[in-house]
Amino acid sequence: MEALALGFSLGLWAGINPGPLTLLVIRQALTHGAGAAVLASLAPLLTDSFAILLAFVVARSLPPGLEQAMEAVGGAFLIYLGYKGLRKAGNADPRSGALRGLRDAVVVNLTNPHMYLFWFAVGVGQLKRPAPEPLWFILGFYPAIVGSKALIGTLIARYRHLSWLLPLARWSNALLIALGGYLLVVAARA
Repeated sequence: MEALALGFSLGLWAGINPGPLTLLVIRQALTHGAGAAVLASLAPLLTDSFAILLAFVVARSLPPGLEQAMEAVGGAFLIYLGYKGLRKAGNADPRSGALRGLRDAVVVNLTNPHMYLFWFAVGVGQLKRPAPEPLWFILGFYPAIVGSKALIGTLIARYRHLSWLLPLARWSNALLIALGGYLLVVAARA
């Protein structure tokens, strides 16, 4: 049960932690509603398996320059998403917006070096523990990370009609651009 509590705690922390994926979930909630936000919050289920496999195959440290390259690609993609969001007032088809949001969330998560660092530094150690500990860890982690992001998106979508909340869609796009710029600067500094 310790592994379940640890997985839940780490998943909850990752779910409510501000970052590119959380911003994307918020943007989806504001522009396309709760369904699109929940769909975007599923990205860790689709991307983490790649990071876990990589963590098992590759040594404990990332090859030189890989983290910086991922940050640069991720930063450029966030700038693109923010710019695209600022240029577009809305989407006529909420389903296509939701599917694009899921695609964007998957790309954002795949280019997020923090996901890989988590699995390399913390997650893979938990998955190497004797059975059934890894299963308990996963059963705690994924419902917490996906559920907390989905809850944030659902709550924001529920109140998105409030006049003071509507400008957040624009601000979330501007914040994506700023975060992307920050990642580019960090990658260039290293």
